[in-house]
This record gives sequence, structure tokens and C-alpha cells, in this order.
Amino acid sequence: MMPGYLGDWLRGWRRMSEAQRRDSWMILALVVMLGWLYLAGHGRYGLFDVDEAIFTRATIEMRTSELVAMPTYNGEPRYHKPPLIYWVQSGLMSVLGEDSLYAARLPSALAALGSIWLLGWGVWRLTGERRWGIYSAAALGLSLSFLVVGRAATADGLLNLLSLALVLWVVRMLYPGRMVRDGKYDHWITGGLAALGFLAKGPIAWLPAAVVALMVFAARWRHWQVVWNMLAPWKTLAVILLFLVPWVGLLVAQFGVGFFYEFFVVHNLNRYASGMGNSQSGSHFYYLLILLVGFFPWVLLLPAATWAVVQRWRDDLSGFDARRALPILALGWAVVYIGFFSMSGTKLAHYIVPAFPALAVVVGRWLSLQPRPKLPWWYVGLGGLWLVVMAVVALAINPALAALKSEVLVGIWGWLQVFVGFNWPPKDVLAMAVLQLPVQLDMGLPVIGLLLLSVGLAAWALVGAGVRWAEASLALVWAVCLGLMVWGTVPLVWQYTQAPLARMALMLREIPAGVPIIHLGLHKPSVLYISDKRFLKLEKPLQLPEHIYAPETIVLTELPTVPQIELELAAQARGTVLHKQCEGGFCLLVVGDLQ
Repeated sequence: MMPGYLGDWLRGWRRMSEAQRRDSWMILALVVMLGWLYLAGHGRYGLFDVDEAIFTRATIEMRTSELVAMPTYNGEPRYHKPPLIYWVQSGLMSVLGEDSLYAARLPSALAALGSIWLLGWGVWRLTGERRWGIYSAAALGLSLSFLVVGRAATADGLLNLLSLALVLWVVRMLYPGRMVRDGKYDHWITGGLAALGFLAKGPIAWLPAAVVALMVFAARWRHWQVVWNMLAPWKTLAVILLFLVPWVGLLVAQFGVGFFYEFFVVHNLNRYASGMGNSQSGSHFYYLLILLVGFFPWVLLLPAATWAVVQRWRDDLSGFDARRALPILALGWAVVYIGFFSMSGTKLAHYIVPAFPALAVVVGRWLSLQPRPKLPWWYVGLGGLWLVVMAVVALAINPALAALKSEVLVGIWGWLQVFVGFNWPPKDVLAMAVLQLPVQLDMGLPVIGLLLLSVGLAAWALVGAGVRWAEASLALVWAVCLGLMVWGTVPLVWQYTQAPLARMALMLREIPAGVPIIHLGLHKPSVLYISDKRFLKLEKPLQLPEHIYAPETIVLTELPTVPQIELELAAQARGTVLHKQCEGGFCLLVVGDLQ
């Protein structure tokens, strides 16, 4: 006789409609795929510079100092971000250990999975359409940029979760539908989520909810007081302060008031207005490329899905039905968020990821339409062309890396050099040193390229033709591609960019206490994370001689800087390089004092 709970489950399964059973299978497949993508393989590669390593090292220093209001890095207060990520990492380190890569990355992975579940469940609850929620969750979870953030030991995973929770809650307040709610205590939830979002990454967590609120104000401007009363902003502000003031008090007691200038002025206003030297692009169109790659393959459907939304935007916003309002609210949230960061002086790829849930809602709505519209042939052709470009890039990377190890290009790469006219070997000594590393290339990228050219292209054509369940095939092949990236490509990137530094950091770990260590002209927190050796940071070789006072001083620097160091030491007669070891464009020098 079967257990009671199993019998109840089977009876419930038999009572389901065919559509409900299909949805249940889709949910199960998503749970398995996303669980593997976000939770597996974190031990296959170490932490990346700069962000992963600096966040994790700061958490370790917080645990050592027991100053929980704000961590330090290399003994200096780290005012870049509020402390929520450090608190969560610290809690996991108490269970898994400070050296655990899972303790470092699990907060982001769990937050990402929480965001995916929250989006799917939230869309379902707000609209009553389960299929819409499932497709939205799938589009979010199976996008490259969201996966990268969800596997990284940074604050962005928590930011995504809490900003999403806040904006969905605001939509629920403003579009109650047929629900009768007094909303007496809504401001407690709003304020609590806003406070946690601030502790994750600052006031940027409030931007999606603020955009939605302003859109509703504009649509209901004749009844703006009703919207104001529903949001209860003054009560919400009081709750935010109630949550944040204790932390602020502890912060001031432990570190003084320096946080407020460094965080708000330097790392928010200055970073936005003029940049801080770490921007990945100066173009206002940079995030278009990020969308084309980071939201692939769902970005192929975005124009069609957007057009379906904008045709009825005015009527959809004016009522109280979340099912009609949610697509245009999501579109406005995404456009404003991406536009806001497109104007920023600092542009980093992950900055627009909090807009991905909104894009997933828009695409999920289009995918859930029954019957689904067919796409024009030219639209399918353009989407297929971009899919082919992605496939060709994946196929070309391994041959390119193999060919670029040589100082003389031959074959197709030699012809390409003649045709394009670029110089080889490159003048960038650091780049050449990295390319010449003896790294075993992984077969993941070629397989990804072949999958996209075959199954991916066919699935996209079927989606364009409106064939039922074609999107499931596209999702499945892309999930396999993402898995190959996680399991093979990311460790390969780590071998090229981080492995030499990791080996040097292990050497530094064995240096006796008291030997001075200097990092010259580089910012690589992974070295401190692995070596656990504090250091003096200098920017220019000219500064080095005056800091050579011990019989031996260890200097970590980049390969192109070594000749300048030797010249400065000789010119000032303050030291000489006794030994050097270089790998992957980085050098570890032992400098002796001549005086």
C-alpha cells in the first residue's frame, strides 16, 4: 500500500488538465536545468579579479576584525558597497569555511534562483496566467548575463533579487485587480524591501519600483492622490529609516562618517558623472551589444514582443488589471533602466542586468500568446543571421587562440592579417604573454557553435513559424550551451587570466612574516585572498626606491613594468633585482637593498 502523501499526489496529478500537466513538466525541467547551471561546478575555477576576489577577501577581513558595520580590504575601510553581501557570505563561511568557493558564490546563486522563482510566481499571481510566469522565468534564468551574475561572488545577485521583489510588490499594490485589500500594513513590506535593497547595493535598488510608480502617476494623473495614498511614501520612508538607522549608528561608531562621502559622492555621483577609469566602453550604444549577447536568444524575440506591447499601452495602464498593465510597466522599467546607465560615465556589462526580469516579462508574454503570431520572413532571417554570427564566433575562438600563440601567423589567420592590416606580434607585451600560456583548450566552444548552427537555427525557424513547443527546443539547446560554458569555457578563461596570479599568490603565502610586499601598478585582490599577505600599493616605478629598506622586498607587478623598475632602482641606487619570476604577463621580483 503506497504512503498517503504519494497517493494524494497521484490523485492530484490525475485531476490535472493536459495543459496543467505540460506546465508541471516544464517547471520540473526548468528546476533541474537551472539548479545545475547555477549551483554546479563552482569549485572548478577560482575567484576572478577584481570583484569576486575583493568582495570575498573583504568578508574574511570583516570576520577577523569583528567590525560588522563595514568590512576592510587590505586593512583599509571598503566603502564601495553597503554590507549585506558581506553579512551573507560571512554566515555561509561560518558553515562552509573561509576558503570555500561555495561560501563566496552561493549567496549570488541562491539569490539568482530566488529571482527566477519570484518572477515566475509573481507574474502568475499578478496575472493569473501560469504559462506567462513559466516563460518569463525561463527567459530570465536562461540568459547569459543573468547566469554570469548569478554565479559571481558579488553584490549584484542580491541587488537583482531585492529590486525585483520591491517592484513586483509595488505593482501588486497599484494593481490589486479584484482583490479587496485595506493596505494598512503595506508600507512595512515596501519599506523593509527598500531597506534591504539599499543594504545590497544602495539606492539603485529603488529605480525599477520608482519607474513603475511614476508611470502609474502619469497614467492616473487625475487621481494622483489615490496613487499617493496607496504607496504611502512618508510611512514607507519612516520604515526605511527604522531599518537603516541602527546600521548607520553602528557604522559611524566603528568607522566615522567617511562612508557617506565615499559611497554617495565618489562611488555613485562621480562614477555616474565622469567615470572612475574602469568603464568598459564610452559609447551610448554599448548596452545594445550587451543585450544582443547577454539576453540571447530571447533578444531575438524582443522587437516583436515589444511591438505587441506598445500598441495598447495607454488603455493597459489606466485600469487596475495587472494582467494588462504588467507588460507596459515592464517595458518602461527596462527602457528607463538601460537608458539611465547608457548615459553613465562608467559602463560595466552587469549594470543593466536588473532590467532583465522586465525584458523576460515582455518576451514571456509574447511566448504565452495563444495562438502565437507568426514572424515575418525577414524578421526570422535577421534573427537567424545573428544566431549564425554567435555560432561562428564560438567556432573561431579555439583556432584563434591556438594560432595566436605563434609570433608568425599562418593559414587563414595570415591571410586575415594581410587583409585587415593589423600588426603582429602585438605591441602589448602583456597580451602576448597571456596568449602564449600553455593552456589546454576546451572543446565546449566548438560544440556550442555546432549546436547553434544546427539545432539552434532549426528551432529558431520553427519559433518564427509559430510551431507549438518550438521555444522549448530553443530553450533546451541554449541551456546545453550555457552548461558547456559553465563547465568548460569559464575555467578556460580562469586559466588564462587568473592561474598565473594564483600560483604567484601561493608563493607569497610561504613568504616569512615581516618581509615587505609591494603591489606595483596593478589591482589584483585575488593575490591577497590566496596569499593572506597584506601589501603596500604603489602606482608608479618612480615611487618604489624610497620603499626599499629591508634586505629583501617582494614586488608584484606586470611584465612591461619590470625594465622601468630596474632603471629607477639603478638611477637612485636604492636596490637591485635579485630574482624575478614571470608568467602570464605578471612578475614576482625579489628586490635587495643596496644601503
